Amino acid sequence: MQQVVLEQPKLVKIVGAAVVLAAPGQARVQLRVAGICGSDLAAYRGTSPMVTYPRVLGHELLVDVVECADRPELIGHRAIVDPMVRCGHCRACHAGRYNCCANLQVMGVHLDGGMQETTALDSRCLFPIPEEMPDDVAVLAEPLTIAYHAVQRSRIRAGEIGVVFGAGAIGLLIAQLLIRARGCRALVIDIDERRLAVAQALGATPLMGDERALTEAVARATGGELAGVVYEATGAAAATRMTTTLVAQAGRIVLIGWNKGPVEVDTVTLMRKEVDLLGSRNSVNAFPAVLRLLGDGVIDAETMITHRFPLADAGAALDMLDKGQENALKILIEAR
Repeated sequence: MQQVVLEQPKLVKIVGAAVVLAAPGQARVQLRVAGICGSDLAAYRGTSPMVTYPRVLGHELLVDVVECADRPELIGHRAIVDPMVRCGHCRACHAGRYNCCANLQVMGVHLDGGMQETTALDSRCLFPIPEEMPDDVAVLAEPLTIAYHAVQRSRIRAGEIGVVFGAGAIGLLIAQLLIRARGCRALVIDIDERRLAVAQALGATPLMGDERALTEAVARATGGELAGVVYEATGAAAATRMTTTLVAQAGRIVLIGWNKGPVEVDTVTLMRKEVDLLGSRNSVNAFPAVLRLLGDGVIDAETMITHRFPLADAGAALDMLDKGQENALKILIEAR
């Protein structure tokens, strides 16, 4: 059995391992497709404070269920994996917000992930997908839960205008949810013209420029009110600081991207505008709703997915994303 192991930053090895057997309460699954995301890239670059090495990567997983004693109806079917492992007894878990569990462990980050031919998983983390749903659509479920949770946290209303910092995978998924599921307009900010072209193709308004130019553009689009909600999905300190400038009075800021360290924010402006500042981490009970949205065609998978690699070439895929080559956006690792 092959595993994609990140031995240390920038060093990916494909190694052999024994096939894992399912323990009670577990399912044995075979990987079909895995997506690569910003968390994998941070691990590859060595910039993630949560990753230790060596680490088997992979948390955006579409699998075939081979063995599952306590959920036999899943056997022979495809399923999406919820990669979060929570403790169940901390304050967040008791409040039903296990996404920010004090002891949270995420596959491919804190724990070995699923970018391997065969693995055993807690059967409760599996969500079957409709037979008619293509693999390319289903594999977007996990990243879509991140975008879905951010939009839910924002409480944005139909007709409002949202600003999204970042035309990466999460930012573009947020934009599509705003436009196609919430009846909102989305203004997407990035420094990459190629990614902004993708945002425009998906129905968003692309924006680029310095803080003054962006403020003027958002003001024009909103009749001078600025944005009801600003989503920060880059983790760039400059973008985080700029959220307070672009948000409207009594607006909301949702932080999704992970900064490399603490960022100084203009709290005077936050207070003057009485802005709600919200963190958004992972998701809570989002997979059923997200699978319905995917089934309804809310997300344009064809535009999102730009490259495919076999499992043995996972290192080359990460290198491509790291270097920003060939306009790479969502890269898939295919095991079959």
